[in-house]
Amino acid sequence: MAMVIRVVLAIAAAMATGAAPAANAPWRLSGDVRVGTLHSERVARDGAGSSDDELRSRIRLAADVAMGERWNFRARAASRPSSAQDGMRAYVRGPAPESGGAAAGDTTLDEFYFERGRGEGQWWLRAGRFQSRFDLQGVAAKSLDRNDSPNMDVNWTDGLHVRYDGLPGWRVHGVLERNASRFPSSVRRPPLDFSRNPAGPGVFLGLEAAQRAGPVVQRMVSVTWLPDALAIQGLTSPARSDYIAITARAAVAFLESGSGRRILLGGEIGQAPKTPYRSALGLDGGGRVGGKAWQAALSFEQFRPGHSLGVVLGRAQAGWLLSPDFRNNDRLAELRYQWRLNSDWSIEARVREREELHVPASALRPRRDRDAYLRLSGRFTGP
Repeated sequence: MAMVIRVVLAIAAAMATGAAPAANAPWRLSGDVRVGTLHSERVARDGAGSSDDELRSRIRLAADVAMGERWNFRARAASRPSSAQDGMRAYVRGPAPESGGAAAGDTTLDEFYFERGRGEGQWWLRAGRFQSRFDLQGVAAKSLDRNDSPNMDVNWTDGLHVRYDGLPGWRVHGVLERNASRFPSSVRRPPLDFSRNPAGPGVFLGLEAAQRAGPVVQRMVSVTWLPDALAIQGLTSPARSDYIAITARAAVAFLESGSGRRILLGGEIGQAPKTPYRSALGLDGGGRVGGKAWQAALSFEQFRPGHSLGVVLGRAQAGWLLSPDFRNNDRLAELRYQWRLNSDWSIEARVREREELHVPASALRPRRDRDAYLRLSGRFTGP
């Protein structure tokens, strides 16, 4: 693994001195599985249409063991069998094989970390490879900046996650992340580029409300800083700049009942102060592209026992380059239905449309994608 991962693991090991697995400490086994069918259609910029059908699945198996009173170790293997896969591959490495994470047919470790629980103190940390997500609450939970492994994807964060709970009513999050030079395991859209910076560090800082305030059930602001990562004039130019993204999200609950029924209204906004030039993204004209992004979500949770419905609208300008859920230079509309069979199993259906905001003058029309899926999700624990 990269030097930064060795460093944070060494820090964790030093802090965990004497924290070895207790005598006869049992390994706790758990896992989850998702399987479904996806239908997608595309109308390209030249007006040509295409469609595709795919059977997808994701299987994840995890093992945890306690190491003393406050430390824990966890490892998890994740696999993505698919009807579209080109063979099966198993590996453990820092970079992802594709810009979206693990490819169809891949099996890899998406978690391998030491964790120090908060206990009676105010600090919590994870060091190694872990999942990192801060999404907007709702049936179709999405994020403008951090959401590892959405849907059936497999992504991961290599680095260190520290949380401080000492502020009354608030939590402070800090994530130091390694971004691999070729394909970072977190979604990083071009012209973000780490090939000239082998360590590829990234910093995430977030301030999150630890409890609700009346009907407001979620509040959070965050900043992402990627030093020397933005190829402002395109990947062929040596010019690089820091990329900074600022987000704020909140959600409000209405008409709540003891049965879990409620209406949840949420929103998130993002701003990237410095963005690439239009030419770096193949767009006509001069100047820089916009760096704003937003999403609005309305959820009808448990409108009948076990049944929920969610609607999401979103828009990300061409200079918003972080989100795993929203492509830059795109608008999105999504309808999601969830039927929770019990606490461990659920069925979900989704329909979604995405369309480009700006295209080169030579294009006949914006690219448009429509897709729908039906998915079964479940989780289980070992004896």
